[in-house]
Amino acid sequence: LALACATANAALIINVEGERGSGKTTWTLSGSSTSNSSGNVSTGSTSYNWRDSLRTVQRFLSDETTISRNSLFAVMGLAQFAYGSRTNTISHIFLGPRSNLFSEVGDAFGIRTSSTAAYAPGQNIRWSGRFTLDLDIGNFKPGTYRSASSFTANFAQLRDVTLTFTETVKTASVPEPSSLALLGLALAGLGFSRKRKGAQSRA
Repeated sequence: LALACATANAALIINVEGERGSGKTTWTLSGSSTSNSSGNVSTGSTSYNWRDSLRTVQRFLSDETTISRNSLFAVMGLAQFAYGSRTNTISHIFLGPRSNLFSEVGDAFGIRTSSTAAYAPGQNIRWSGRFTLDLDIGNFKPGTYRSASSFTANFAQLRDVTLTFTETVKTASVPEPSSLALLGLALAGLGFSRKRKGAQSRA
């Protein structure tokens, strides 16, 4: 119930899902917030920038993750970061495990855009899009995580972002009734044909 309330009250929502072992995850961005200060979103730099990345309350990267500090993953699909009347395309997702720097709370998440996004205090920030990353869901712990009250990017209010990671399970395909009926007729026809040939050979 607490997680559901956290998600319902969050303004910026990131949903991530994928099948373990597939090597890919699908990301969906939605919602809007108000920037708490001025800031710039980087355009591909792997250096840590507290203005355009955030820390979560808990660690969302799994103990078996292959993600290292300052890791960038290219976006395959369309994702957008809008601020005021401007819209920038998100080119990369920035991820990194917790380090001892400033006694950070959780793991890091951030974005990189195709061109510099310089936003002002009090501007409306909006995220949208659905895309894939070459990153297996096994790198994350299933669950919902909220941004910490400190080390939160300037593009959102404190504790205003949630990330939800869901591991999907591939279901076995079940033949449709019509397919089963056709298969049955084919087998019956094959049996009848063999029976008829047997009868002709005896004759």
